[in-house]
Amino acid sequence: MREFINELTERGIRNKTFAFIENGSWAPVATKVMKKSLENCKNLTFASNDVTIMSALNDSSMAQLEALAGELSI
Repeated sequence: MREFINELTERGIRNKTFAFIENGSWAPVATKVMKKSLENCKNLTFASNDVTIMSALNDSSMAQLEALAGELSI
């Protein structure tokens, strides 16, 4: 993922919306690190509903996914 984000920033990505889904079991700070890596890009929007899945999808993470889907469908 780091290489992918590096490629995006090197090419000056802009005017995009990003949403993050992280695995809370082995990468609990992934969203924070990815947002920090992208913060110098111009005119990016980050979805307000981040999703954290702990090992398997459960009711809580399903609700987070539905909220994210609602936000992105606007």
